[in-house]
Amino acid sequence: MKRKHLILLLVLVVSMLLLSGCGVPTGGVDVVTTDPSGPWQTFFVWPLAKGLIWLNDTLAGANLPYSWGFAIILFTLAIKVITFPLTVTQLKGMQAQKDLQPRIQELQKKYGKDKEKLSQEQMKLYQEAGVNPLSGCLPMLIQMPVLFGLYSALISLGSRLEDANFFWIPNLGFPHYTDGMGWITQLFSNGEYVRLVSYLILPALLMVSQFYMQKMTTASTPTAGGEGMAGMMGQMTTIMTLMFGFFTLQVPAGLTLYWVTSNFLQMGQTVVVNKMQGGGSILSMFGKKSTPALATASASIVSTATAGTDDDSGESDDKAAQPARRTTRRQRRRK
Repeated sequence: MKRKHLILLLVLVVSMLLLSGCGVPTGGVDVVTTDPSGPWQTFFVWPLAKGLIWLNDTLAGANLPYSWGFAIILFTLAIKVITFPLTVTQLKGMQAQKDLQPRIQELQKKYGKDKEKLSQEQMKLYQEAGVNPLSGCLPMLIQMPVLFGLYSALISLGSRLEDANFFWIPNLGFPHYTDGMGWITQLFSNGEYVRLVSYLILPALLMVSQFYMQKMTTASTPTAGGEGMAGMMGQMTTIMTLMFGFFTLQVPAGLTLYWVTSNFLQMGQTVVVNKMQGGGSILSMFGKKSTPALATASASIVSTATAGTDDDSGESDDKAAQPARRTTRRQRRRK
């Protein structure tokens, strides 16, 4: 992925985060008696909000404590189950690119100075192997509307979450959308250190889990720009992690609970898939037919990359043998 594409992705994510709260009353609204306005509320915000209300009422009816928190966790689990095929696609794409990384490095050594030729050969390799270089990112982007929709849903629920505590979290509806980050200085100046820390734990967990997940993704994805591109990807990973952490300091704790739960479930799914495969390639587990193509593409790249080396080696051996031949000829002449 080129630098301009990464910057565009970052701008897109920031824009969607900022716009996701638009059109939703910041003071809350009764989604049960109020009709939605516009397609965003109709197809995302209202269904998600009503689903959360139903889960909470069901758990509360069973006398389960922390019903709102567990409703968010169960909702997250349901989302991860529904989107598991997308997760599998993401894992397959990551594993496929990891398998091709040695071949990519061979291409970088051979066409390092010719960026256009390097890009063409890389795309040719991806096509022969049946690998989409964006397959690791697309599933995440597809799931983004759910995250933004839930953000708007939690804002619309408003007062329903005001008294909803969850273990160490006093209020899942806090911080409020309109508070920004002023609540941090306010709690600190009032000496409410315990309450302040209780709201900072989830953002800290979010940043740690997000950094680990993004680091795992970028570490297994070869880049066309070599070490320079890898360094830039690392910087983008850090920037996006900090950006998400900054974002969670300004949204209700219920949304951060969803995000943290989703990250840990994502890691758990990855571990389960790898263990089911027995530590081998994820591709063979799901019967990806491009596995032979990976071997074919690898063999073709190896032969292409070594062809020039073999020719050079032959020329070098011939040049190295020339002084010995001259010495033999001189000895024959003297005799």
